[in-house]
Amino acid sequence: MDQRAKHQQLRDRVLAEVTATMAPNDMLPTERQLAERFEVSRMTVRQALNSLRADGVLRSVRGVGTFVAQPRLSKGPALTSFSEDLAARGYEPGTELIAAEEITAETHIAVDLGVPPGAQVYRIERLRLADGIPLCHEEVCLHAPRFPGLLEEDLTHSLYGVLDSKYDVRLRRAQQQVRAVNVGEEHAQLLKVEPNSAGLHVKRISMDETGRIVERGQSLCRGDLYDFSFVVTRPAT
Repeated sequence: MDQRAKHQQLRDRVLAEVTATMAPNDMLPTERQLAERFEVSRMTVRQALNSLRADGVLRSVRGVGTFVAQPRLSKGPALTSFSEDLAARGYEPGTELIAAEEITAETHIAVDLGVPPGAQVYRIERLRLADGIPLCHEEVCLHAPRFPGLLEEDLTHSLYGVLDSKYDVRLRRAQQQVRAVNVGEEHAQLLKVEPNSAGLHVKRISMDETGRIVERGQSLCRGDLYDFSFVVTRPAT
């Protein structure tokens, strides 16, 4: 290699090899092994790998090594379920049900749902998976009297599908807030990431065809595997 951006040339060679011969979650050789193989310094290897990490091609686990990253799931502005999003992109959606219970609504939950404080609501807590890999932890609350028997349904599948087929309720609009957060220890264990890793906190208030509030949802998604994509326009002057 010449002196012209050795690390960039190495980056391109590693990227070509990863693309052609490796699968997501495959482990790369160590920095020392790569330096010996390509006859470059470890600093050059480190710069090349850092560039690929920044581009989302690789990910590192402290004390373990460097791995091929899973492709990111990009969420667009359409109001679709998690299962619909994954299936449309060729992933196998999965769900682990953590809790499903009827509770008395605290004030902030009641306000979001547009019901009186102290009303009965269903709280559904789930871990959402893509090809078996934890992607999001979610908690959804719905007004219990409106959906009798909901907790008896199979909640490891699309909740939107259940609302449509059993209760004739179709979600049409949502108010959504997305903010960057650091993943705490409890969520890090569920999502299988390091504590303080980057995450996306998503709060959603969804409404049906009449504008009536149906659900209050909160999700914490892995920042290394999930992003949001929006189309914005500049207003006419």
